[in-house]
Amino acid sequence: MQLHYNKSRIQLGTYDASPRSDSRLKAPCKGRGAKMKVINDAIHGQFKLGGVTQDLLGTPELNKLSHIKQLGLAHLVFPGAHHTRFEHSLGASHVAGLMAESLDLDVHEKTTVEVAAMLHDVGHGPYSHTLEHILLERGGMDHMSVTEGIILGEFDVLVEGEESSVNNREAIPDILTRHGLDPNQIASLIRGPDASGTERSLLSWTEGRGDFSGSDHTMAHLIHGPVDCDQLDYLLRDSHFTGVKHGIVDHHRLIECLRSQGGDIVVEEGGLSSLEGMLAARGLMYSAVYFHRVTRVTEVMLSRAVERSGEALPESLDLQRRVDAEIWGALHDAGGYARDMIRRLKYRKLLKVCLSRRMQELTEDQVDRLAALANDSDSRRALEDEIAYRTGVEPGYVAIDVPSVKLLMAEPRMAQVDIRVAGDDGRTRWLRELTPMADALRKRQVSQDAVYVMTLPGTEQKVAEIAERHLFS
Repeated sequence: MQLHYNKSRIQLGTYDASPRSDSRLKAPCKGRGAKMKVINDAIHGQFKLGGVTQDLLGTPELNKLSHIKQLGLAHLVFPGAHHTRFEHSLGASHVAGLMAESLDLDVHEKTTVEVAAMLHDVGHGPYSHTLEHILLERGGMDHMSVTEGIILGEFDVLVEGEESSVNNREAIPDILTRHGLDPNQIASLIRGPDASGTERSLLSWTEGRGDFSGSDHTMAHLIHGPVDCDQLDYLLRDSHFTGVKHGIVDHHRLIECLRSQGGDIVVEEGGLSSLEGMLAARGLMYSAVYFHRVTRVTEVMLSRAVERSGEALPESLDLQRRVDAEIWGALHDAGGYARDMIRRLKYRKLLKVCLSRRMQELTEDQVDRLAALANDSDSRRALEDEIAYRTGVEPGYVAIDVPSVKLLMAEPRMAQVDIRVAGDDGRTRWLRELTPMADALRKRQVSQDAVYVMTLPGTEQKVAEIAERHLFS
């Protein structure tokens, strides 16, 4: 008899794994005849979880992700985009296993990267990156720091009072240790090599670094690097559920052409086209989906509602423990401006972009001023309210958005377009030596516009005139 536990678009069933010669099904602490979970995934088809990954499947940390949408409010623009961080985490773990097999990692190493991939997003709060900057400003932590804290047993996702509903709970570090895995190693793989502090520090990585033959970063780069399991899964998954075909990647071919050399991942020359396809897909998906103009409007509306709700919402670390629906409900209960914004999102009565500028249209001084505004929310809100006052619009209904700042927080790998390629002659070359695409993608603007000004429908012209004078004169 099979028992099915439905979670979004994934079915979990019980499978009796009989002994077989396929070594890929072997993992630490998983003996012959062990029960395994069968995952029916919309992207990767059917695959199995057993041992440590199966045990992690029952933790509140991972199950919380079932209630956090992968793309926030993007379903208001792309109706099918209701997939979750939970689905992505399982998919990334599966891809990590495929990559480990291609690199001939041993069983322990393969299990380690599968676990790191499964846990790489457990620190995400409600609406993922949309609200992360607010949590940081209020003294909270970015999702990478929360993830690290969860894996090391230093952060609990349960809100006070929820413990009674979670019986026989085993902490994640205890699960890892019981299966012979080191929580510190798992946390370090997720943080990424050469990284410390927040995720933004990954921007300090340099192309063509001199220590290519130094420390071994192979496993870390499977989780967080120029070609990793996270990107391969989210590109395929987001493309599928948004209906935007730009994210389709020949990931099987690319994975087959990976190998470890000099302490890092290189791509065999036979996979060059697949590598170029992945990098192009990433850039196009950011332009077409993640930084779509209307997607940005919805995210700004939600973030402004949270910003202006003040003490009506939980404190920052408690906010981090919530899921999407809880934040939605809290904003509705806050009343006033926050409730109006939620209603507008509910019925898709959105703010309108009344003014935008491309990077090429801005002077250096204007760029510096916009960057300063984006990094100082108090100054930005004061300017928004000044423009609103001068145009007779209620405070909160004029919003200034600088998309590139969100990009730096959400995807530091966008700058990493140069990757080692191994030729048939045994030499490794940088991608830029083989194709001009690397430099072209580096120069390409993900968001066509460097700044948006948004306001209520019907007030666009007045707000645009005043905003023009305040921002660009």
